[in-house]
Amino acid sequence: MAAAPLGEFHLSTRIPSSAGGRTVTRTRLHTMLTDALTDETHPYPVALVCAPAGSGKTRAVADWARELLAADDAPTIAWLTIEERHNDLDVVHRAILRALTDSGNPRLQKACAGLVSESPDLGATLSAALHELGENIWMIIDDAHLLRDTDVLTDLESFMRWQPPMLRTVIVGRFEPPLALQRLRLDGRLFTLTATDLAFTSDESAEMLDEHGVVLSPDDLDALMVRTEGWAAGIRLAGMSLEGHPDPSRLIAEFSGDRRAVADYLIEEVLAGQTDEMREFLLRTSVPVSFTVELAEKLTGCTDAHGNIDWLEHHNFLISRITENPTHYRYHPLLRSYLRAEISRIGHVEVEHLELTAAHWHDEFGDALLALEHAVNSGDHDEIVALLARTSLPLIIGGHGEAVDRILTRAPRASQDHPSARLLRAAAALASGNIPVATSTLELLDRRKSGLLVDGATESRVHLLLRESLRVQTAIGTGDIETALKRLQSVGGGSSGDPDLDAFVLLQEGRALLFLGRDDDAEAVLGRSLAHARLGDAPLSVMYCLGTLAAVSMSRGAVTVVSELVDEALTIGRTQSATSDPTFQLTKLIDSWCRYMRMDPDAARVAAESAEALRRASTGTAGLADGATALFGLDESEHRHGSVTMVHADSPVSSALPMPPGIRAVLLPAIQYAYLSAGEIGWAHELATEAQAFLGPTGDTPLVEAIIHLHLHRLDLARRTIQPVLDGELECAAGTNLIAAWLVDASIALARKHDSRAHSALTEALRLAEPQSVLRPFHDCGPQIRDLLVRSTGRFGVLEPFAERLRASFPRSESTASDMLTPRELELLVELPSWRTAEQIAADLCVSVNTVKTHLRGIYRKLGVTSRRDAIAAAQHNGLL
Repeated sequence: MAAAPLGEFHLSTRIPSSAGGRTVTRTRLHTMLTDALTDETHPYPVALVCAPAGSGKTRAVADWARELLAADDAPTIAWLTIEERHNDLDVVHRAILRALTDSGNPRLQKACAGLVSESPDLGATLSAALHELGENIWMIIDDAHLLRDTDVLTDLESFMRWQPPMLRTVIVGRFEPPLALQRLRLDGRLFTLTATDLAFTSDESAEMLDEHGVVLSPDDLDALMVRTEGWAAGIRLAGMSLEGHPDPSRLIAEFSGDRRAVADYLIEEVLAGQTDEMREFLLRTSVPVSFTVELAEKLTGCTDAHGNIDWLEHHNFLISRITENPTHYRYHPLLRSYLRAEISRIGHVEVEHLELTAAHWHDEFGDALLALEHAVNSGDHDEIVALLARTSLPLIIGGHGEAVDRILTRAPRASQDHPSARLLRAAAALASGNIPVATSTLELLDRRKSGLLVDGATESRVHLLLRESLRVQTAIGTGDIETALKRLQSVGGGSSGDPDLDAFVLLQEGRALLFLGRDDDAEAVLGRSLAHARLGDAPLSVMYCLGTLAAVSMSRGAVTVVSELVDEALTIGRTQSATSDPTFQLTKLIDSWCRYMRMDPDAARVAAESAEALRRASTGTAGLADGATALFGLDESEHRHGSVTMVHADSPVSSALPMPPGIRAVLLPAIQYAYLSAGEIGWAHELATEAQAFLGPTGDTPLVEAIIHLHLHRLDLARRTIQPVLDGELECAAGTNLIAAWLVDASIALARKHDSRAHSALTEALRLAEPQSVLRPFHDCGPQIRDLLVRSTGRFGVLEPFAERLRASFPRSESTASDMLTPRELELLVELPSWRTAEQIAADLCVSVNTVKTHLRGIYRKLGVTSRRDAIAAAQHNGLL
C-alpha cells in the first residue's frame, strides 16, 4: 500500500483504529498545524510531526486531513505511507506521483501525467508543474523514519528546499528522518510538533476513557496521567483494561508495563527490531529511576553508552531528559516497569550487583534516599546497615523519615531491627504526627543502647545526639519538654564539629526553649543553629531555623522582624521545592499573621492555603490553621457568629495541642474581641481563665479581663485591671498587646468623656504601632477609636502620616454620613473648607444666620464632632468632601 486514497487509510497496528485521539486532532494538533501552514505573514512550507510509537500521531494527522477536506476551501491532499521498499529512488518517485494522482484532483492528475518517474530531474519538473498549476496542494509523508537511502534523502531534501509556494509538505514519523532539516529550521521554514505537543491532557484522556465507558475520579485520573504521561497508547490500553473493572483505583495502582496488553504492545511496537546488545543495555539501565551516561557505563560495562543514549534519543524511543537536570535520562514509566519485570532473566545475582552499583553511585553523589532504596532492593543486609549508619543524619535532616519507613518495609527483618533503622522510623513517626509510635520506638532504643556502637565512638555520638534530638521533638508533643531538654543538653548538643548535625541538634533545643516560653534563650540557641546551617550549606536547615526564629519573634509581637524572617524562609522553601514541608506551611501560617496585623486582605487566603496543605500532610496542626483562617477572615464573613464559633472550636489559644505561650498571648486580644462581638460572654470569661493558666503573671491576662469589663461598661474595674500594664508593673509577653492595652485605656476615657486622656492614650498606641506598621488592634476596638482618629486629624505630629494610613484602612460604613445629612446640611458642608463666617455663608445661601448655625449643630452631631475643623476631617474621611 504505497499510496492509498485517504478514505481507505487504516492504521496498521494492534491498537484499535480509534486510538490516537480525535480530541487532540480537533484541538491542539488541528489548530497548530493549520495555523502554521496557512499563516498570512509567515506560513511554514514544511511541517514535521515527530513522536514515538503509540503517540497517535498518524491517526491525529489523518483525522486532521479529513477535516481539512470537509471544508469549503479545502486544499488538495496527497497521502504517501513510506515502506521499506521506498528506499529506492525510482520506487519512491513512482509512489509520489501515484499519491498525487490518487488525490482526486483531475487537474493535478493531468499535470502529473506527463512526468516520468525515472527522470533524474523529477524534482525540478514536478516543482515546475505544481507551480504552473497554482493550486494549494498539501502532501503528507507518513512513516518517514523508514527512509534511509542516501539518494532518496538527498532528492527529498532538494525538493523541499525549492518546492513551489503553493505546496505544503507534512512529514510524519516515529523519529526525525536523517534529512538535512537544520537548514530549513534556521531559515524559519520548518514547523515541528513533538511528543510533548501530542501528549494527552487530563480532559482529553477522560474523553478517550469515556469511549470505553470508564469514568474515573479526579484522583484516579491524576494517578493514570502520572503512569502514562499522556501517552495515547498507554491511555487506550488503560481504558481497555479498566472497562468493567470493579476496582479502578487498584488497577491503576498496578497498571504497569508487565500487564499482558501493555507488554505485548511494547514488544511489538517499541522493542521490535532492537539488537540483543541494545535490549541488554535497556534492561540494565532500567534499574535506576534515572541515569547519567557515566552511571549507564557502570551498569552496562558499555564504553559507548553515550552513543547508545544518543541513538535512543534521536529515534524517539520512550526516553527523555529530566528537565531540571538535563544530564540525567529516564524511560517512560510503563516501559521501565516492563524492563524491570524482564530483568530477572539476567540472573538474581547479577540484578543484586546492579542494584548495589546504583546504590554506591547515589551514595557517592550524596543522594542518600535513592542509595538506600537500591541497597534495600539488593537485599544485602551488610550494605543496608552500613549505608544507614552513614546516612541517618542527612535522611533525618532532609525530612525523609516517611520515605525511609516505606523503603525499609521491603528490607530484611534484621535490617529493619537495626538501631539506625529504628532511629529513622522514629523520625518518620514524628513527621506524620504519630507521637505514640515515636515514643515507643525511642524507648526501645534506650533499652538497646549498646547496639548503637556501629562504627566506633564517633558514630555512637552521632546516633546519641540524633536520638536525644528526636526525643525533644517527641516531648514537645507530649509535654515533658524540660526533662528531654536536659537530656539533650547533657550530651553536649551543638559541639560535634559537624555543622549539619549541630544545626539540627541546636534547632531542636531552640524549639524546646520556645515552647517553654524562654524566648531569649531560644533566640540565642536558634541563632547558633542558623549559623551552623549556613556554614554547612544546608538550605532546608536554614529554612527550619528561620521559621522557628520567626515563631520566637511572633511570640514577642515583633511584626517587622517576623516578616523579614518568613520572607527569607519561604523563598528558600520555594527554591528548594519544599512547599509541601509542614515547616514551610507553618511558616506560611506565621506570614498570614503578619498580614493580618497589617490589615492585608490576603491574610485569610494565605492561612487557608496553609491549612489545606497541613491537612494533606496529616500533621495534626491543620485544625490550628483552620482556627486562624476563621479569625483572619472575620471581617469578610457573611455569617460572623458562625465564623466566631469556628474560631472557638479550633482556637489557636485554647487548643490542647502544644503551642508556644507567646504565640498564644499574641492572639488573645483579637480572639477576645471576636467572642464579645458575637455576644459570647461565657467564652470570653473562659479565655481569660485559660490565659491566666498558660501565661501566668504577665500583662496579657489583665488585658483580656479589662476588655471584658469595658464591654460590660464596668469602667472603674476595667481601669484598675489595665493600670498595672500601662504603668509597666506587668509586662506583656507580646509587644502588640501593649498597643491593645493603651487602646483599652483610650476607650475607657472616651466612655467617660475624658477627651484629653483618650487622645493621649491613642497617641501612645500609635507610637508603639508605627514602627511595626500594626493596624489590627485599632480595628478590633470598635468604631469609637476610628471616630477619635478622625476627630484628631492633624494632632498627632510626626505620627500623623501613620494615623492617616490607619484612617484609610477602615472600611466605609454601609450607612454613610451622606445618608444622615439633609440636603441643606450637605449644601452647607461644602462651604466649611472655605473658612468663611456663618454670616457670609448665610448671605450667599439667602438664609438667616440662625438657620446656618442650626444646620452646623446638626452636622456636628451627625458626624460625631465638636468643631468645624473636625467636621471637615470627618467629611473628608467619609468621602463627602
